[in-house]
Amino acid sequence: MTGPTGAAPLRVEWTRWGRAAAPYLLPPLIALVLGAVIWEAWVELNDVSEFVLPPPSAVAQALFSDIGFFAQEGLRTFAVATAGLAIGTGAAILLAILMAHSTTLERALLPIAITVKVTPIVALAPLFVIWFGFNWEPKVAIAALITYFPVLINGIVGFRDVDPGALDFLRSLRASPREIFLRLRWPSALPYLFAALKIAATLSLIGAVVAEFFAAGQGGLGAVIDEENRLVRLDRLFAAVVTLAVIGVLMNVALALAERRLLSWHRSTWATPG
Repeated sequence: MTGPTGAAPLRVEWTRWGRAAAPYLLPPLIALVLGAVIWEAWVELNDVSEFVLPPPSAVAQALFSDIGFFAQEGLRTFAVATAGLAIGTGAAILLAILMAHSTTLERALLPIAITVKVTPIVALAPLFVIWFGFNWEPKVAIAALITYFPVLINGIVGFRDVDPGALDFLRSLRASPREIFLRLRWPSALPYLFAALKIAATLSLIGAVVAEFFAAGQGGLGAVIDEENRLVRLDRLFAAVVTLAVIGVLMNVALALAERRLLSWHRSTWATPG
């Protein structure tokens, strides 16, 4: 009786999460299917060579005929992207807290952050490979570097955008700076941070792929795209891109569900998509 009894809550939980994710997954899925149909028809009607633009049917065949390979390489890219996202987000939030409480510190550090941000990542990637080697370290560093800026800017604004009345009330109760931060500034910043994370999640994948171009020895979708491009196997190249897109969509859906769960009190989550 333990097995069925334990499995029932799990099925209920998966059903609940599936219903919550459906409004985020179905619209893009329908749009992708329609886009694929138009793409297939256009390629067939114009007799476009597969060496120029493969039809979606060829891409799907390449993807599902070697699905294990693309899933494995996708997991490698996902691991690098999430590690970089976590490190970049953590560092950005810490800096945002410091800058939000000190305009002097903001004036001193923000120009440096902007300088790092505007430096082309393709110029830094080879240096990171030289400094950190060909393992996962340079890839994670590049993914972290490309993701920190939107979280930093939104974090500064969020930690400062507090209700003046609530702030005065907490101060009248002689609340400590730590209590003010935990009870007011942190909740006020969460909507801004989630908005930034949705941007940073996509950027982390871009950073991971760019890093894999230069440190291809450890695999990943970036290495696959680079190799298939050199071999002019565009069906497999597009299959890798589709895998990357699926990972990006799932990351954003996960963030949207977490936002709805953690910010159910905020008006930005009251309107349901659809």
